[in-house]
Amino acid sequence: MERSRVALALAGVVVLGAVGTASANDGIARPVAGSACRAEPRQAEREPDIDGDGHGDVLLETGGDERTGVDTGRIRVRYGGGGPARTAYLTQEDFGLRGQRQTVGGSASGVPAVADLDGDGADDVVTGALPAVRWGGPRTLAPTRLSFPYRSGAEVERPPVAGDFDGDGHPDLASLRAVDERTEVVVLHGPFTRQGRAARTEVRRTPAGAAPGLALLAAEATGDGADDLLVHEPGAHTSPYLLPGGTGRHALAPPVRLPRGDALAVGDYDGDGRPDLAIGDSGVPDDDGESPVADRRGRVLVVYGRDRAHPVVVEGGAPRGGFGLGVLTADLDGDGCDDLAVRSAPDRDLETDTLTVLHGGSAHGLGSSVWGRIGRGPVLPLRAVEAGDGRQELLVEEGRPDDDGYWAERTERLVGAREVTAR
Repeated sequence: MERSRVALALAGVVVLGAVGTASANDGIARPVAGSACRAEPRQAEREPDIDGDGHGDVLLETGGDERTGVDTGRIRVRYGGGGPARTAYLTQEDFGLRGQRQTVGGSASGVPAVADLDGDGADDVVTGALPAVRWGGPRTLAPTRLSFPYRSGAEVERPPVAGDFDGDGHPDLASLRAVDERTEVVVLHGPFTRQGRAARTEVRRTPAGAAPGLALLAAEATGDGADDLLVHEPGAHTSPYLLPGGTGRHALAPPVRLPRGDALAVGDYDGDGRPDLAIGDSGVPDDDGESPVADRRGRVLVVYGRDRAHPVVVEGGAPRGGFGLGVLTADLDGDGCDDLAVRSAPDRDLETDTLTVLHGGSAHGLGSSVWGRIGRGPVLPLRAVEAGDGRQELLVEEGRPDDDGYWAERTERLVGAREVTAR
């Protein structure tokens, strides 16, 4: 029943007033009756613990390893704990990867796949288009290549994503491969052995066409307790697909086409316990030169779990604003209702990107007015980080563009609710 309702999501839309105007202004939180939006602290999500010391660690893909002549990428780890902050970088050697073509990173979200694959209590890190795992724990173990069944001639570009796609409590890994004129999803179901062997393998076809640049996102999007897969093309205005997971040996149901957009996020924006899906639709064309007069006003379409047949559209305001070029979920005030950070820009050149936060928990779920804006120059949202007090913070990257449109300076910082509400 739930999946058939997802398919109805395109039937009709409810449009809220434009961001930045007074119409349909529900940006000030007004808790929904019976929802989780309250002043009590939320239950913090578990951050990965890859060294097994009981403290959460923050992982993020980054560049900076150019020893082979190209930037093969790294994974930065900020280890948690009560002592001084400790940061380390995982490189090709940590995963047994060598050569210019075997990169570290490349995930659509910029966050690597992390899960306790072998059940020893410490999280493991997976990366590489032909993936390898660095085993977690207090002792360093030799990395292992994973036995993904990529056929001869299959094109693979991105590392796998982690989730529990069959709802059995064991983490699974999913990847895309393009063979001839079709794209397939390959799922390795856990638990895994230290030799990289999965309990079983599942292969499903998608309708997305042969495109190795496609990417997967794992999230609980349908409310049945199993993680689902979202198939999309990062940095492009395309039609994503939802591949619902589920219990049983054949977890992935037939794909469901979603509205066109640039970015996807999943959260509980109205606090009713059901997952909601936010799709950013900026209106920014993939090729500026071919569509110089595109309106690019932008919008965010929200498919609420309580009524998937009637998506709500939050419009973006200014012409050529590009509202919806990126979206990221975080509960910044810890009230139990997720908030949504929305990236805006008139083009895809990282010159004028701004970040707007919409407050969750209004009568409509996400408010249609701006709760706050972050940063004065180009700013990109990277990921949500637990603040330790029931709230989350946004890890953002800020920059200053040079004459060629590239960022000459990049800095990262954490942004909490106080900075957002102060604007």
